[in-house]
Amino acid sequence: MTVEKRNRSTMAYSFIIVGIIIGCAIGFGVGYLTYVPQINSLNSKVTNLQTSFNNSIITIASNSPPFAIGAAGTLKFAFGSILTTFEGLYPSISVAPPLFAGSSLVAQTENTTQKFSVEAAADTTTMPSIIFPNLANYEIAFGQTQMVIIVNLNSSAGLQLYNMWKDVQGLPVMSTQWNETWQQMFTLIALNSSTMVGVSNPFTDPSGYQGAGMIRLAGLTFFGNISSLYDAIYNNPSKYYMADTETTLVTLMQTQHIDFIISSYLSNAMPQTGNSTQTHLAYITLPDAVNLGVLSDVNYYHQANFNYTELGTTKSFTINPVIYTITIPTSSTNAAAAALFIQTLFSQTSQSILEANGITPILPGIVYGNYTSIPSLIVPFVTPVNATYTTLFPGS
Repeated sequence: MTVEKRNRSTMAYSFIIVGIIIGCAIGFGVGYLTYVPQINSLNSKVTNLQTSFNNSIITIASNSPPFAIGAAGTLKFAFGSILTTFEGLYPSISVAPPLFAGSSLVAQTENTTQKFSVEAAADTTTMPSIIFPNLANYEIAFGQTQMVIIVNLNSSAGLQLYNMWKDVQGLPVMSTQWNETWQQMFTLIALNSSTMVGVSNPFTDPSGYQGAGMIRLAGLTFFGNISSLYDAIYNNPSKYYMADTETTLVTLMQTQHIDFIISSYLSNAMPQTGNSTQTHLAYITLPDAVNLGVLSDVNYYHQANFNYTELGTTKSFTINPVIYTITIPTSSTNAAAAALFIQTLFSQTSQSILEANGITPILPGIVYGNYTSIPSLIVPFVTPVNATYTTLFPGS
């Protein structure tokens, strides 16, 4: 075959291949244009189904008894704002006055009255120990906070501690001077006979036992003795003032001689202390080893587990990171509204509200218990508990 014939043959093949490619492209384009309306129609149907589903839930919620929240007292600041958002989104849903109190008191109230639509606690163990399995079989961890100490700037001891805390911020962490300063600070809090400490009741409020756990960890971390600071406070009734919930301690600090509140979360201290020059209150943050705010430090925190006896009753407490949980009781007075509220809780607006109130969102929410009980409306925002988080929940 001559070169000229080969070239003509090659060109012929090239035209054939190009023709095939163009034909396929035209065919695909025609096919795509044919299916585009069908795809758009399918998407529209899915959107309409979702809208219809949501409207059905809203209708059910609107025709049910008023939506009632029972939650940890320290959630009243964040949940108060989120509830306002919720009411703006769903004005047709009636809302009952919420109850914000100690998590244990709220759970016990639900046990006897079944009055709540949704229930939230300031730890992972209260609801499983009180309302599982009869009134709920799952909880969702949605946020975490940390222990802090509220100080009374009107007291000389409170002002002294606050100034020491400001000084320690400029020291290298774990340096000799840093450790010595924290030793001096906890000595002032627990070992000084002239100072008064505010605590909440471990039996009624998680911050009561978590504050005690924090003090035990401070003894272990800075004094090498897990019981030294704890015993100096809790074995000396003249050393502490006890309330049922930490939210009332701030008010009492204004009227009683209380220098420090050790049963306190960042989520309570931030909104309650406000501008310290006006309220004469401030809060100090604590090292990670004692603040119960680091999920990965859970095994170290567990060293502070303890038993507490009151009026002849002894209870064992596990010291975990401070985690907020929520559930919809099986006897919920308005389960549809509760699902909508939890969906709102996971919205970007609500996540910002949590952060503004000292609560770090947990995304996705971690479900402990029966995952199949989670309402479909909430499923996209949560995940079952896995090996990374099992030590944060009961029975692990």
